[in-house]
Amino acid sequence: MMSPLLTPCLAALTAASLCLPLAAAAGASRDNAPAPARAAPASAAASSPAAKKAEGFPSAMTAKDLRIQSQPLAGGGRQLSLPFSQIGQIYHPRPIGRGFFRERLSFDLRTDELVKRATLRLLMMPSAAMAGRSDLMVVRLNSETVARIVVPPAPVPAQFEQIIDIDPRLLTDSNELTVQFAEPPSCDRERPFPRAEINGHSTLTLDLQPLPLANDLSVLPAPFFDRRDAIKTAVTLVTSDRPEGTTLQAAGHLASWFGALAGHRGARVKSRADLPAGHAIVLATPQDRPEGVTLPPITGATVMLADHPTRPGSKVLYLMGRDGAELRRAVDALTRGQLPAQGSTAIINALPELAARQPYDAPRWTPTNRPVRFDELVKTNTLGFSGTRPDWMYMATSVPMRLPPDLFAWRERIAPVDVRLTHTPRLPDAAGDRHEDAHLELRLNHREPLWANNLIAGQPRRWYEWVRQKIDGNEKVVREHHAAIRLAVESLGTRSYQSIDIRVRHGDFDEIAECLREAQAENSQGGSADPIWSLPSTIIDGSSTVDLSGAPHFMAMPDLAAFANAAFPFTRMADLSETAVVLPDVPMREEIDAMLGVASHMGQSSGLAGRALEVLRVREIDRVADHELVVIGSAGSQPLFTEWSRAMPFRDLPVAGSRDLPTLPESSRWMEWLHSLWRKPKYPPLPQQTFRSVRAPAVIAGFESPLRESRSVVALIGETPADLTLLTDALTEADQLSLIHGHLVSVKDDTSKGVTAFPADATYTTGDLPWLTSVRWHLSDKPMLLWLVLLGAVLALSLITFVLLQRHAIRRRAGSPV
Repeated sequence: MMSPLLTPCLAALTAASLCLPLAAAAGASRDNAPAPARAAPASAAASSPAAKKAEGFPSAMTAKDLRIQSQPLAGGGRQLSLPFSQIGQIYHPRPIGRGFFRERLSFDLRTDELVKRATLRLLMMPSAAMAGRSDLMVVRLNSETVARIVVPPAPVPAQFEQIIDIDPRLLTDSNELTVQFAEPPSCDRERPFPRAEINGHSTLTLDLQPLPLANDLSVLPAPFFDRRDAIKTAVTLVTSDRPEGTTLQAAGHLASWFGALAGHRGARVKSRADLPAGHAIVLATPQDRPEGVTLPPITGATVMLADHPTRPGSKVLYLMGRDGAELRRAVDALTRGQLPAQGSTAIINALPELAARQPYDAPRWTPTNRPVRFDELVKTNTLGFSGTRPDWMYMATSVPMRLPPDLFAWRERIAPVDVRLTHTPRLPDAAGDRHEDAHLELRLNHREPLWANNLIAGQPRRWYEWVRQKIDGNEKVVREHHAAIRLAVESLGTRSYQSIDIRVRHGDFDEIAECLREAQAENSQGGSADPIWSLPSTIIDGSSTVDLSGAPHFMAMPDLAAFANAAFPFTRMADLSETAVVLPDVPMREEIDAMLGVASHMGQSSGLAGRALEVLRVREIDRVADHELVVIGSAGSQPLFTEWSRAMPFRDLPVAGSRDLPTLPESSRWMEWLHSLWRKPKYPPLPQQTFRSVRAPAVIAGFESPLRESRSVVALIGETPADLTLLTDALTEADQLSLIHGHLVSVKDDTSKGVTAFPADATYTTGDLPWLTSVRWHLSDKPMLLWLVLLGAVLALSLITFVLLQRHAIRRRAGSPV
């Protein structure tokens, strides 16, 4: 007979053997977690450079060609270059011909500028049928024909260039440029029809002169920002040489507002102590006023728009107050849009209180506390698809989402996506012998397949569709489809920019049907359409939803990718009420500009002005101990870099005001070995870098705040104050921003090759998890602790089993019933 003591021991050994695969799986689970996001917004992507053809024309887009460029003109004004790749998304040569006989390109112009000259450089590749012809293709601007395209005689060159001067009087605020065939193409299948390809390097160049604006507050935010302007917004603030804290706070609030307005364009906000040659915004109080700037009378919180005293055509916006509180009230009135509808001056006596913001309610972020409809994320008219397309073209749209990076994407979390759509096949008489097909595909970020279905195959006609058709007297059959998709939150990773991409294909390209439809639209004949013009259509219902409310907010930190892509964790509160920017006690102008750049980046990420942002000096650090902190300074001017050196990934930052280096105790090898047993690292150990070893004049470092647990610090450090410009520029340039991730990033120059990231294992976390998920997550990368927990569980189970068996044995010896 087996001993009572031996039985629980065997049970313990059995339990331990069963726990072995569990421990291994748990230890590997976080190794399979998504890596930190390193991607910039999709709109910022650029293709690689390509060689030019022998004719001298480029064959593919380059990063430089994908940018809209603005250059100053010698006599005043500027020259704006609009490549077709930007205003028409023509990244590869775009064919036009029968079925698609025009290419439309839309662009906007600022309301405060007048076009003095407009030149179109058109690059095309015509077919042989166009040789020597000048009557086939035309260029139209806002429905007015501006030029006919003259194709050289045979032999037709592979590509040719035509320079077209456009009457600038035809240009308005919103414009449409069309390159098309002069007449609707013949839809006779037996007759050949010429074709042409438009190159995306074609460029519209505009010479612009500023228009005088009235000194009326109703024109604001113009001329400092215009939503029609396609280039980066540039704003100049004028303050005193040594601005007070309230002035700095007002400047930060203003910079975040311009960042929110600029959006994807980005905003560059700079400061100076005197008026520039162009537009400027003056921040002043009687005690803190820029030298050499004549101020109007200050009788309260004042907002005033006036002419530049020395530069005709430029404007100066005065934001003033008798003290710092009134100055901030004037800025608040401007950013909230609570100014008079007319007049050049406003005195703001009081402003209504705003409701407190809630976490994760940034206007530019997709809500994660409820199901979100597709028509909240994208314009409804882009969710419909009609007709057929050639093989080189597909019908597609994207439902963009900008998510907080701390959505917990671990293991089995599921986000339901409910997609509803209707499909209308072509009329039976129009289909003829053609094979009917309608294929719809949904992908996540153009890669991860979510759902695919053929909308025709296997879809019997429903009885209520037949009844509806008879009641309406409509021959068309409208079929409704519904898909319940389970989106794995883990597939989102920690990216901020996400998209659900919808691609539709309605079978083979029906060139003749598309041609007939275009001919009818061009001739505006009206009346009922011939059945042969009937084409299939698919419409995604705007009531389709995506629901991310089941995912908790939790993230391993630090993660500079979250800061670069979404200014997280600072934008968790969209008004920046839990954020403080810490400057040296005597900040230099470059350090103030770095603060403005960071504030603009936060506003661009959240879509809201940071009216509650705190900007302070080192001596005031104690009153914001519970905030998320951005610490800015040079290696010798910011004492916090030395005081917090134990928390930072640096060893030899010079002590402020001296050339001495702080010393840190070296950890012993046996301690490092013990730590490696206790915790399973994902990355190789990142030793404390020396400031000189990164070989870069500027770095961004992320670490946990020494003042409050689970609070974050992002430090912008320059070898000199002027080097901080490298960091703020990197946050606005897409090719550099996409490389920012990890704990530490060094920036050597203004190119993407100058950005180097140093990833390491997380040192702290932010957010909350359900208790069981929290236990599992924290144990997943600590194998020794996991074994100790399992061993404790086995011993506890053994002890309970032993006690029960002992009681059983005692009762049996006493003769009592079991």
